[in-house]
Amino acid sequence: MEKFVIGGSVVLGAAVVATAWWLSATEMVPDSLPVAPPPPARTAPAMPAQAPAVQSANGTTLADQVDALIATHDPHKAFEAYRLLADCATFNQNGDRLIFEPDTTPHRDNDGMLPGFRTLTDPEKRHEAALCATMTERMRQSRLDYLELAAQAGIPGAAMAQVTEGPFGDRTALAMRPDDPLVKEWKARVQQRLEHIAEEQADVGVLSYLSAMRTVGSDVFDKDPAQAFRYGVATSLIMLELAGPDNELARLYRPDGGLMQNAAASLTVTERAAQLIEAQRIANLARARRLQAAPQP
Repeated sequence: MEKFVIGGSVVLGAAVVATAWWLSATEMVPDSLPVAPPPPARTAPAMPAQAPAVQSANGTTLADQVDALIATHDPHKAFEAYRLLADCATFNQNGDRLIFEPDTTPHRDNDGMLPGFRTLTDPEKRHEAALCATMTERMRQSRLDYLELAAQAGIPGAAMAQVTEGPFGDRTALAMRPDDPLVKEWKARVQQRLEHIAEEQADVGVLSYLSAMRTVGSDVFDKDPAQAFRYGVATSLIMLELAGPDNELARLYRPDGGLMQNAAASLTVTERAAQLIEAQRIANLARARRLQAAPQP
């Protein structure tokens, strides 16, 4: 079996993604779906999915499932259609894909893969092969339209999935055509969407993801110490309130911890203080949104 090995340059971002995704799966934070880390040289899938997606066929064809989802005109269902097609595109390309399954896959190094991730079992591969064999090129391309519908509607996870897909579904465009006006416009749009979700929705998955990306930099996100510090500390404050001081994200992103001290190394004392105020504002927003969403007695 091929091993999906993650390069050292993305360890920080990948670890944060896995942890935030696990929090989402356990419903401790809103239904966010952070993207997978950038693929290594050979065969890492473009977008892992949570384990139940493997069992979603229920005897119907891929086209039937997608048509039923899109017929609802619900952007949440459009995102489901995207995920279904993206999973099949990955499987058809690689003969396998990653699944995030924290309940059964230990949070430790797993044959070179990220903690909590696994590849498909043989029965799952047979199921996936039968389901995805009927996917046409038109269906594969349509996933990007469904993803754009979901992202425009602000569906959690959609904007980060767009980062995974790259401009027009082509991540090589970021390196091959960085000065292309269309590529630049795409980058600006996805950055704006994610920053809006972080600032106005206080989504923990997006906050932790952006903090990691703004710390290490990527082909989509330049390094930004102020944003990395603000969003990281906001993540810590939110998770401290949600899950207590022993929570992994609360500890990882605490303002006096090594990760945040390194991220903010170039900031002055005044600049750090200003970002701490902004981080608290975001944490307060998260609390207010939880209270608003809580059932009324």
